[in-house]
Amino acid sequence: MSPITPKRLFLGFSPAAAERASLLKLQLACEQAYEPSAPSLKKVTEANLHLTLAFLGQVTAEQLEDLLAAIPGLPLKRFRVRLEHLCFWPGPKILCLAGIAEDPALMALAKAAQQLATNLELHSSEYDYRPHITLMRRADNLPELEDVPTLDLTPSELQLYESLSTPTGVEYRILTSWPLSD
Repeated sequence: MSPITPKRLFLGFSPAAAERASLLKLQLACEQAYEPSAPSLKKVTEANLHLTLAFLGQVTAEQLEDLLAAIPGLPLKRFRVRLEHLCFWPGPKILCLAGIAEDPALMALAKAAQQLATNLELHSSEYDYRPHITLMRRADNLPELEDVPTLDLTPSELQLYESLSTPTGVEYRILTSWPLSD
C-alpha cells in the first residue's frame, strides 16, 4: 500500500457568475494593455478565479481530518468585501484585483483561519490578510488601464480547495463547502 500524498490546500470563496464575468472582462483589458510586451503572461482560468482566505500548504491526511472537524467552529458569518485596486505584486509576479478587509466578519474569519492553520502546524502567512483575486501570473508590471471595475463580493459559502498540477496546468478543485450565515 502506497503512502497517502499530502494535498496542497487553501480556503477561499468562489465568485458568482456575474462577478466572474466582470473579472474576465478586466483580465482581457489587462491582457490588451500588456500586449505584446509580456509574452510570458498567463491568465488565471475562469474556473480558477477565487478570493483566497488562507493558503494552507501541504496537508497530510491526519491534518485534513482535523481541519475538516475544526472548520465548522470558525466564525462562518456573511460579509461584504470591495475589490477596487489593480495591484502588481513583484515577488510572486502576479496581477490581482485587491481590496481592504474592513468588514468585521471577514476580519474575524481570516484571523480564525490563520489561527487554525497555526494550530494544525500548516502554512501560516507572515502578512496581514489582504483580500484579492489573482488575474494574471508571470506579470512584470502594472498595466495602465483607464477603468478598473469595483467588485463587491458577498460570498455565501467558504470552500476548501485543492490545488492540483495537471498536464494542462494547475486546477483548483473544491473539496467541500460550508455555508456562511447572516
